[in-house]
Amino acid sequence: MNVLKYPMITISISFVIGILVNYFFLLSFTQISLFVFFFFSIFLFTFFRARKELFQDIYFGFNCYLLVASLGSMAHYLNSDLNYDNHYSKIMVNEKNEIIGTVSSIIKANEKYNKYIVALEKCNNKKSIGKILLYYSKEDTLGLRVGQRIVFYEKLNKTPKAFNPNQFDYSKYLEKQNIYHQVFCKQNKIVKLGVVKGYEYFFQEMRTKLRESFSIHGFDVKTRSILEALILGQRSYMDKETMNDYSKAGVIHILAISGLHIGILFVFLSGLLKPLEKKKYGRYLKLIIIITLLWGFAIITGFSASVARAVTLFTFVSIGKFYYRQLGVYNGIAISALALLAYNPNFIFDIGFQLSYSAVISILLFQPFYEKAYFTKNKVGIYFIDIILVSLAAQIGVLPLSLYYFNQLPLLFLAANLLVIPVASGILIIGIITLILNFVFQPLAVILGKIITYLIWLMNNYVAYISKIEKGSINNISFNLLLVVLLYLFIIALVFLMYNRKWYAFRNLIFSILLFQVAYVLIKKNEANYDEFLVYNSKKSLITIKRKNQAIFYTNSEGNNNIIIDDYIQSTFIDSVKIEPLQNVLLYNDRRVLVIDSNSVYRISLKPDIVVLTCSPKINLERLISETKPQIIIADNSNPFYKIEQWKTTCRKEKIPFHATAEKGFYRLK
Repeated sequence: MNVLKYPMITISISFVIGILVNYFFLLSFTQISLFVFFFFSIFLFTFFRARKELFQDIYFGFNCYLLVASLGSMAHYLNSDLNYDNHYSKIMVNEKNEIIGTVSSIIKANEKYNKYIVALEKCNNKKSIGKILLYYSKEDTLGLRVGQRIVFYEKLNKTPKAFNPNQFDYSKYLEKQNIYHQVFCKQNKIVKLGVVKGYEYFFQEMRTKLRESFSIHGFDVKTRSILEALILGQRSYMDKETMNDYSKAGVIHILAISGLHIGILFVFLSGLLKPLEKKKYGRYLKLIIIITLLWGFAIITGFSASVARAVTLFTFVSIGKFYYRQLGVYNGIAISALALLAYNPNFIFDIGFQLSYSAVISILLFQPFYEKAYFTKNKVGIYFIDIILVSLAAQIGVLPLSLYYFNQLPLLFLAANLLVIPVASGILIIGIITLILNFVFQPLAVILGKIITYLIWLMNNYVAYISKIEKGSINNISFNLLLVVLLYLFIIALVFLMYNRKWYAFRNLIFSILLFQVAYVLIKKNEANYDEFLVYNSKKSLITIKRKNQAIFYTNSEGNNNIIIDDYIQSTFIDSVKIEPLQNVLLYNDRRVLVIDSNSVYRISLKPDIVVLTCSPKINLERLISETKPQIIIADNSNPFYKIEQWKTTCRKEKIPFHATAEKGFYRLK
């Protein structure tokens, strides 16, 4: 396949490069403006020059890509709220701030707090823009609603960085949504000013009414949570066990409305409206109805980012396929990506965006070869073969990203998809019909509700069975960004060979395999070339000593530290792992480490280089420092806050470095 046949692909790639350039180099507005002006000037010159030539030259095309890249950088700059003078961060003070804002969305709550995104109107009596994350105490049983205007007077804190190595950095995730600060408020600290009935309020109210309409069916919690995830895009009520089962089975994508769900609706509507093609202008009418209904579904689901992306993608794909067949499909995908990134350049960093486009592109690339795998002319047989082939093609497309983000490879995803996709399709279609009938004709809706209950029961039990099969997935796979790029290079070389069965295409495939293997060996060798000592920020103390390709984890609570341990194993490519009980004395190279726990027992004669305080020991720190003279004192997160503050004061007085993991994150010594 010649990518130059699809100019929008290369233009979209140029736009992405521009976004990445500004993300990594943080160019100023003046710099970006100069680039845009310079490349636009050259564009005009090369454009008029190319018009006089019989054939367009390379200079015109190359400058087009540079201009688009500079526009990508400009879009990313303008999308960042921090670059505006009226952003609240330019107005706020270090102490308490008076904040007036409106709740724009509701996030999944934790045990103590409901969580909201608040769009600011004023900060300290000055008009401002920006969004903050609000933790609001559950003491207020009514909570807040979307559109609620509020005022409070509190200190704004920066969203905390990842406090353990290779941990998911929630603060970076929020920054890509222009959220940089958070605030904790009790019930009596917020004053409700009324409700702003904008589009966000409208979407939330509609979603609430749709959710409440299912109450006539008496669904149990698990059934209702699955149904709401599939139809309304609500995963807030999903239990962890169900989520884990679907993840291990390799079908977690079923629970998040994405390109798969929109694709199912698209195929269903295309078949339902096929008779229109026999009428005059029927094909045009069919296209308009399908696109209208897809966007209507997006509105029903609350117009979340993932649904909007999927519907935008299928809208352009539908139009492209309608006018230009396969050529238009690829250009349609590229145009949809360009439109979404122009609207919000930070979509490029969104996992859902990356997975959706990788899966769709992979399915289309492998589609011409599907028919060769058909061994039957039976439509039912072909349907299930298509499910297997589409699932395999999608899995190939998202494999590098799955290994990088999730560090696991489900081995039974084909077996899982064989039942889950048709059943989920049925639940989605019947569920939407039931949702309409909830308001129109409830007796029939109740009958369909019983069918939905059975289908969800069948799907959940099948997924649970698949997920519990031993060695059904490979976990804790070490994978980094370089390997992602090289694995995609291999996939591209494989696709190129399938389309062009020439010697040079086979040569490129072999070269990509060798390149991946060499990179993997070098990464492993580099990770094995250093030792390190780590004290983690954990409520249940955890210490690691890594020597070459082996790591020993010291903890008395392995179960509570599993996630931290797995994150470390995945990032360091180590082969040998040991987990041992926490000890009072540890040796790291030529340094002695004294661990003082709740027993508060230690030997004065040890003379440690490092002292680790854990589990709230009752000690006289001044005397400890005087007797042992350590080089540094570390307090992990198993200690109460008031003791950490006392120890910090003592260390400052004794001029001894002090590291509290609850404030500074993990401690690392190499």
